[in-house]
Amino acid sequence: MEFLPPLINEGREMWLTTVRALPNLGMAVLTLLFFWLISMLVKRIVKKLAESSGIRPSLIGLFETMAGALVWTIGVLVSLTIVFPSLTPAKLLAALGLGSVAVGFAFKDIFENFLAGILIMLRKPMRIDDFIECGDVSGRVEKITIRDTYVRKIGDELILVPNSLLFKNPVFISTDQ
Repeated sequence: MEFLPPLINEGREMWLTTVRALPNLGMAVLTLLFFWLISMLVKRIVKKLAESSGIRPSLIGLFETMAGALVWTIGVLVSLTIVFPSLTPAKLLAALGLGSVAVGFAFKDIFENFLAGILIMLRKPMRIDDFIECGDVSGRVEKITIRDTYVRKIGDELILVPNSLLFKNPVFISTDQ
């Protein structure tokens, strides 16, 4: 039974390490709670400012979500620094940078549609109920989202057109005024 004392010692060390980390974990949870409250406040402010500017409702939702995500990202980085004091913000940002390159390549098409959707909404080249033609797609625009545009064909079929297709190719808008 010579293996039992080292196991007991290792278990005791793990328990002591956990107990020593509790204050840092508590501070990290409080920090996350604080940043959650700040995130809610920032989202309300962004929503009110965007609504008063008269932009499209889907863009208001986008700006609100992005502002909240930015505040949450900062909160998570601060909390990680509290829990792991040896982890500096520079190391965290470097890891995020490398990770974002990998994610960027993996989700290239999704990001492309996302950015095209933002640009379509900002430029306002087409609106709901416009009749459009783009390549093989023609019909009335029912909805424009960040990722795709809903086009209802004359035969009452609904087509979800990726925004990158509409952004990269000529779009003929028949009902534009």
